[in-house]
Amino acid sequence: MPIGGALTTTLITVFVYLVSLVFYSQKQLELTIWPTLSMTSIVELPFIQRFEYIDVSWWAIIIIPNMTIAFWAASRGFKRLFNVQQKYPFWGMSIIILLTNIFVFDIDSLYILNKIIDPYGVLFIALYLPLLLVIIYIKKLRKRI
Repeated sequence: MPIGGALTTTLITVFVYLVSLVFYSQKQLELTIWPTLSMTSIVELPFIQRFEYIDVSWWAIIIIPNMTIAFWAASRGFKRLFNVQQKYPFWGMSIIILLTNIFVFDIDSLYILNKIIDPYGVLFIALYLPLLLVIIYIKKLRKRI
């Protein structure tokens, strides 16, 4: 049932968001880099010293399926737009993501990358769908002619 996975992910994210709001003040949330990870670092279990490993693994289970779906959709979009095999944009995007992860290894690099990408993110989201619509209409017109 596809709605179950999306619903579960949404409910877990909202729950963690609400717990973070209750646990931290507004000023602490602004100053803390990873509030959820910092919040779970206070957990102490007798059989494991670092609970963060379990926490990061748990979030990977939540985040990876969402990333995979977006990754597949992007490579599928490249396939349909440019009439290439889906594996080529898939591998290209994989290499770009891998290189980004290799070179962004500390919080300062992540902050700089975020400052570069942030202004273009809203433009990309606002312009991507209309641009995609125009490209699809142009392709349909070419097929008719």
